[in-house]
Amino acid sequence: MNHLSLNKPTITYSPLISNPKLNPNKPYNIKTPSIDVVRKIGTAYDPKEIPSKMLLNLLKSGLTGKPVNEKFFVGRTYNDWVNMYNLSHQNAVMPTVFDGIKNNPKIKVPNDVLENMKINKDFAKNYHGYQERILKDLTEITAKNGIDTVQMKGIGFSMNYPNPTSRFGGDIDIFNYKHGTNPSDPKNNMSLIVDKITEKLGIETDTKHSKKHSHITYKNVPIENHRNFLDVECSPISKKMNNYLYKVIKPVEETLPHGTKILVPSKEFNTVFISFHAMQHYIGGGINFHHLADWAVHVNKHGLKVPEEAKGSKFEEFMYAFTNLANKHLGTNVKVPENKKLEDEIFNKMLHPEKTKGGILKPNTKNPIKILTYKYKNIAEGVIRRNEYWGTKESITKTVVKSFFAHLKKPKTILTAMFKV
Repeated sequence: MNHLSLNKPTITYSPLISNPKLNPNKPYNIKTPSIDVVRKIGTAYDPKEIPSKMLLNLLKSGLTGKPVNEKFFVGRTYNDWVNMYNLSHQNAVMPTVFDGIKNNPKIKVPNDVLENMKINKDFAKNYHGYQERILKDLTEITAKNGIDTVQMKGIGFSMNYPNPTSRFGGDIDIFNYKHGTNPSDPKNNMSLIVDKITEKLGIETDTKHSKKHSHITYKNVPIENHRNFLDVECSPISKKMNNYLYKVIKPVEETLPHGTKILVPSKEFNTVFISFHAMQHYIGGGINFHHLADWAVHVNKHGLKVPEEAKGSKFEEFMYAFTNLANKHLGTNVKVPENKKLEDEIFNKMLHPEKTKGGILKPNTKNPIKILTYKYKNIAEGVIRRNEYWGTKESITKTVVKSFFAHLKKPKTILTAMFKV
């Protein structure tokens, strides 16, 4: 097995290029922030704007290996390339977009943009190897205590990508069960035991992080140690699909690039876990191209079989809409029912996380009326989405009042609420 360094990667994601008037022949002055400040989600652009189309074409090529239409890249301005760079940075897909550029050598990219993209690419590769070593350590620790560890999404799922190390992952999600037992039986869940083991070893462990999982930080890498796969108290569909995930987890062995053997869940598990995760981000307003790329990779390899437990639900509708977005933008070809309204809403949310559903843009002002109006719209739309998808009966008025009294308990936050978005 190849040696994997335990040292934290010495390079990190390069920053956004803030000045679109930089000389393309002069390398950008790169500063390397710590690994903890890697940004995954940020302001995006309109789907009709050139940078978005550039990104999607290159991302599609990076995922499929197919060439882009070169005519589309003729005459692109330096500003177009800077905006495309920033958009791919904000959505954590830059390494795969870089693969797309390498698949299309005739495309001319400004020198400093290409250099920054290569730094992102190199970081993703180094961090992938670093995560592999962390996961190797962790699985050896649990194995010594008679526990098997299953790694979900992230580095394990990256092996489905044409270039696994281009799939950037921020944290590691794990599920633990007693060795030699059926992982589908909740009584064999060893999550709480693993928390005690890591605490005993002096590893930072936050057992009160959430009811769904604890939060372990090992050598600067965040690890989510799952008690449940989904927020079972959030809604009936969450509980129903969580039970389904237990039933179909059926771990299989996967070998990572440096030879580390790990357990990963079944394709049936991933069908629900990946799409439900994306839907949660859509409901919460934080969905992006990174989620769509994962889904495209999965359905391209395995197709889509919606489990009976999801039939007739908003979750089923979301899976179809998300699949059609992958068909349209990332080269998959999985026939599912269309829902253009929902598809547009999801896509617009990916491109415009700074806008409300009604189109109100995050205000660039200190005017408290405009700021509070924007925040009210965001709260109201969040309540409506949660009620629609979770089947809850949350009140917009009560939610706003609850937020107001929360600020009253901490008076220092009132000014922040009024003058900062």
